[in-house]
Amino acid sequence: MKIKLRNNTSVIHKIKIYSVITVFFGCSDTKTDFVTTESGLQYKVIKTGAGPAVVTGNEVLIHETTKYRNDSIVYTSRNRPNPLNIVVGGNQVIKGMDEGLLGMKKGEVRKLIVPPSLSKRTGNITFPHPDSTLLYEIELIDIVSKKEVPKSVDGNILKIDKGKSILNWEGFNKLQTNGHYGTVNFQSGQFIEKENKIIGGEFVVDMNSIINTDGKYSKSLVDHLKNADFFETDKYPFAKLSILTVNYLDDSKLIIAADLLIKDVTQPIEFEGNIQYKEGNMILESKLIIDRTRWNIVYKSGIIFGSFGDSLISDEIHFEAIIYTE
Repeated sequence: MKIKLRNNTSVIHKIKIYSVITVFFGCSDTKTDFVTTESGLQYKVIKTGAGPAVVTGNEVLIHETTKYRNDSIVYTSRNRPNPLNIVVGGNQVIKGMDEGLLGMKKGEVRKLIVPPSLSKRTGNITFPHPDSTLLYEIELIDIVSKKEVPKSVDGNILKIDKGKSILNWEGFNKLQTNGHYGTVNFQSGQFIEKENKIIGGEFVVDMNSIINTDGKYSKSLVDHLKNADFFETDKYPFAKLSILTVNYLDDSKLIIAADLLIKDVTQPIEFEGNIQYKEGNMILESKLIIDRTRWNIVYKSGIIFGSFGDSLISDEIHFEAIIYTE
């Protein structure tokens, strides 16, 4: 007797997907392990937390591990010295992550199954693959109170002298033994001053003005910095720094907390500054270091692409600003 088999390709495919998800998330005896939201996101709490719940607009510290369905790791923040710092709902992570963080409490750990519709990224980004279902494990380390920009209605506006002001940059290889440096110009800028103290300000940088000054000018290097691997200046021609708070340590030394916008991603930063006055004009000097991966600039990152060896590029970009007022 012959038995005729039907084509069960779709059934087998579903079984494979289920098996991979089971390997990543652990075996389940119930159908309600994962909660499915209206958007299609699935999540499960594997460790409860305590305290206030995350809402849209919160600045949070998290650790995450991301995998494809075949259990290969796409990214993990566990290799970093510090947790990731993001603003929930601030277009800094994929929609599935933004949604999955909502309602979490300090110390809570969740696992997410994020469909392709919730894993699309802005810009010309192909990693992770935009059509992939992603598996996340996220831990909420803390909720950071978001600082607001001080009101400027009672302050004096001090415009910067764009001709004198300087913004230097420097990038390195992974070991920081070799690299490039150069300049980028301010498009505009102003401080807000009240009672002879800086209380705020905003500065716009023309990213298309970036050049290298470490020797002979390299058009190929500049073109690379302007393309999608780095700053994608045809789509995002400007970066912006907005001062949130200023803490004076003495009459000249201060700690500045600010939001830095690069490639349509805003991240909080903090850096030191030093103020002096010359011929009635204020001069602010400061140095800051950013981790470019926080702004989705991951080209040859050691954190993201650990197998590139000597060709890896440091995630750090160093800036030095000398800003003169008019």
